[in-house]
Amino acid sequence: MQIIKYLLPWLVFLALPACSNQPNQIILNPVYKSGQISSINSSLSTSVIDLRGDTATLKLIESDKTKTFASHGITASVKSALDSALSRNGASISNLATVRFEVDIHALQAVVTEKLMSHTSAASIEFGVRVIRATSNFSKVYRGNANLAGPLGHDRAKIEGQLNKLTEQIITRIVSDPELIEFLEG
Repeated sequence: MQIIKYLLPWLVFLALPACSNQPNQIILNPVYKSGQISSINSSLSTSVIDLRGDTATLKLIESDKTKTFASHGITASVKSALDSALSRNGASISNLATVRFEVDIHALQAVVTEKLMSHTSAASIEFGVRVIRATSNFSKVYRGNANLAGPLGHDRAKIEGQLNKLTEQIITRIVSDPELIEFLEG
């Protein structure tokens, strides 16, 4: 019992940094890493629009309460990864291009459920893509989900990594989609 009496203050002291306030936002910074996987020989004007009904990027569900966290600059982060992916695959990105490549963010969120000794995270993303030409249009929706689980409480960096990786996967799927490439070539 004496050992516990001496260890308890140290355990509390060591646990305090883990309980400290984390930033109230999620850092979304996807980076396209796949290199050239297709050949897109088009000049494109790109835009990304956030159309999410729920702007929380992280929803943290604890036993009796729910906290939400946003991600500032989400459209700029997605546009940067998209432009990089399109450029690496042969597209020329220009605001003066007549072909518009528009991405609508319909969903981009991780829902983390924390229990006493474990947590789970379910991330989902949905992007609507529109390519608009003077004479024809292309539109398609791309979706992805990812799950992870772990002991104790969640690690914000792992949740951010989960969302970044899933975003990268969706963007890779977009730039390698045979239907989209065929439309751009036509």
